[in-house]
Amino acid sequence: MNHGWFRVPGIRPNGDRTLAEQMLGLRPALDECRGKRVLDLGCAEGSISIEFARAGASEVVGIELLEAHLAVAKVQARDVPNMRFIQAHLGDYIATLESIPEFDIVLALGIIHKLHDPGVPMRFAAQSAKDLVIFRAPAKTYDGMIKSKFRDTKCNVPEIMASEGFVEEKLIPGVRGEAVQYWRRQK
Repeated sequence: MNHGWFRVPGIRPNGDRTLAEQMLGLRPALDECRGKRVLDLGCAEGSISIEFARAGASEVVGIELLEAHLAVAKVQARDVPNMRFIQAHLGDYIATLESIPEFDIVLALGIIHKLHDPGVPMRFAAQSAKDLVIFRAPAKTYDGMIKSKFRDTKCNVPEIMASEGFVEEKLIPGVRGEAVQYWRRQK
């Protein structure tokens, strides 16, 4: 598979987006990740995960379904000791957990609409995050509701986040009109 999500120079030049594009709106999170554990849901080729690891996160775990994406991620992360990848369908991974893992920062960047019930990964992101969830909505008109690509299942992101103890801290424009939301756990 030569075509992927990210363009990775020297490895996969035919991706849909560049790392610079995908990092739009993520600088504030990168600035606060030093010494923190980060979970990246649907990490694709791992480029964003690796940026967090290189910015000083104590550990970064990326979850990705596609083996071809993870092959690229592993090549890119070969010299990044605090980086780990899990190959799994996110919905299946969540369903098989005996307990919810704890991370300081959880990245849910353009992934929840790719599951049959987008409320499941959104709630998982919130329950896994001790402090911050970064959520990026698809580039369509975002009104807080996310619809699955595969079914007529929807979730209300603000409602889920509020029920899990989060408040929206900021919204930053992201790549191609996407909204990057910062949800902070209330202390």
